[in-house]
Amino acid sequence: MIKRLLKVFFKLTPRVLAYREFRNRILKEIPIDEKEIAEEAKKFVDTLIELGPTFIKFGQILSVRPDIMPEAYIKELARLQDEVPPAPFNQVSKIIKEELGNSIKILKEISSASLGQVYLGEYDGKIVAIKVNRPRIKEIVNEDIQVVKKLLPLLRFVFDESFTEIIKVFLEEFSRRIFEEMDYTKEALYLNKIKKELSDYPSLRIPSIIKATKRVLVMEYIKGYKVTSEEAKKIVDNRILAYRVFRLFMYMLLNKDYFHADPHPGNIAVDEQGNLVLYDFGMSGKIDEKTRNLLIRAYVAMIRMDADSLVRVLDELGAIQPFADRRVLAKGLKLFMQAMQGIEVSELELEDFMKLADQVFFKFPLRMPSKLVLPFRMINVLDGTCREIDKDFDFVKSSITFLEEEGYTTKVVIEQVREIVDGIWNRFRSFLLSYSQQQELINIQSGRKGSVITNYIPQMILVITIIFYAITKDIIITLLMVILALSIPLSGRKNT
Repeated sequence: MIKRLLKVFFKLTPRVLAYREFRNRILKEIPIDEKEIAEEAKKFVDTLIELGPTFIKFGQILSVRPDIMPEAYIKELARLQDEVPPAPFNQVSKIIKEELGNSIKILKEISSASLGQVYLGEYDGKIVAIKVNRPRIKEIVNEDIQVVKKLLPLLRFVFDESFTEIIKVFLEEFSRRIFEEMDYTKEALYLNKIKKELSDYPSLRIPSIIKATKRVLVMEYIKGYKVTSEEAKKIVDNRILAYRVFRLFMYMLLNKDYFHADPHPGNIAVDEQGNLVLYDFGMSGKIDEKTRNLLIRAYVAMIRMDADSLVRVLDELGAIQPFADRRVLAKGLKLFMQAMQGIEVSELELEDFMKLADQVFFKFPLRMPSKLVLPFRMINVLDGTCREIDKDFDFVKSSITFLEEEGYTTKVVIEQVREIVDGIWNRFRSFLLSYSQQQELINIQSGRKGSVITNYIPQMILVITIIFYAITKDIIITLLMVILALSIPLSGRKNT
C-alpha cells in the first residue's frame, strides 16, 4: 500500500494545489484565463485516468458536483469514458466458473468497463448476457479508498475546514456506492424493481434476470442497436428518439420510487420493432415521495425562472448551508437569472441552466445532499445522450412539454395552495387554542364557576372542528364552526 500511496500522492498533489489556486480566484472573483483553467482541468482528468478504475469512477461522480468543482473542471470530467481494455479471458472465465460452475458457455465479449465486463453466452439452451466483475477489482478499489482516506487529513493544510468536510462526506458516499455497484445481487434487485414499476410503460423492454451472484449476473439477452447509432436512427426518427429517451428517464425520476441513474448511450438501445431497451442497472437509485415532490417543484421553479420558489425548495431539500442568508441567496439567484432574461424560455438550453447551477453551487453557500447526487448525475448524463441522438435537442423545451403532458405545473400550484392553506390553518388553530386557554384562566381567576361548564363547549367544538377539517379539508364549514365556537365565550362575558 505504501507504494500506491506515494504514487497517488505525487500524482495528485500538483493537481490539487492548482485546483486550490483556481478555486480561491473564483471565490474572490479574480479574472481567470479560460484557456489556463481548461488546460489544468485536462491534466486533472488525465491523472485520474492514469490512476485507474477507482479514480475514473471518482471523476465521473465529481462531474456532477458543482458545489465542489468549477465549470471548466466539470466540462472536462464529462469526457471520462468507462470503456477500458478487457482483462485476460482466462482470469474472467475463472470467476464465472467459481460462481456458476461449467453450466455457461461464453461466446464473445460485448463490452468492457472499469468495474466489470459483459459477454454473450449460452445458458440452459438460451442466449444470455453475462456481466462479471473484473479480476481483483474489489481489492483494487478497497486499497485505493484506504489510500485516499489516509491522504484526506492533508487537505486541512490546503483548504478550509468546511470544504474538507464536504470532501470527507463525498468520499464516504462514494465508498458505499462503488461497492454496491460491484455487487450484482444489488443490481438484480434494482433491475427487478424498475422492471415491475415500468411494466405498463409503452414500447419498453427490460431484460429478465436468470441468475445473480455478487460477482456474476446472467440476464436475458435482448438484441438492440445503440441509441446513437445510425441503425437506431433508421428505425426511429432521431428527434422522436431523443424525446422518448428523455421522457422515459424523467418519468422514472419524477413518478417512481426507483430510477436508472446512468443513461449513457451504451445503456440504451432500440430493437427492430422500435422499442427502447434498457441495460446495466448497476447505477440505480431509490427516491422517497417527499424528495420526489420537492424535485418536481424545483424543476418547475427552474423552468419558470422563479428564484424565490427555488430557494424555498432547496432549503427543504437540505441543499443550503445552515449559516446562509436565504434572502441574500435569493437575490443572488435572481441576478444570475436576470442575466438570462430577454430570451424565450423555449429557446434556453440545458447547458445554460447547468452553467448557472454550477456557478451558484460553487459561489454560494449551497451543498449537494447525498440524496440528490444520483438524480443530478442522471439529468446531466441524459442531456448529453439526447444531444448525441439529436444535435438540435432542446432540454428546456422538452421539459416544458413533459411538464404539460404529466400535469406537473397544475400539481405544483395545487400543492403550493394546499401548503398555504395548511399554514394559515395551523396558525389559526394555535391562536384558537391559546384564546380558549386564556378564557378559561380568566374564568378561574374571577371565580365564576357557573361559566366554566359553558366554556368547555367552545373547546369541544374546536376539537370537533380540527377533526372535521383534517378529514374533509372543507374550509367554509370549518370557518363557520370556528365562529360558533368563538361566539359562546363572547356571549358568556356579555351576560355577566
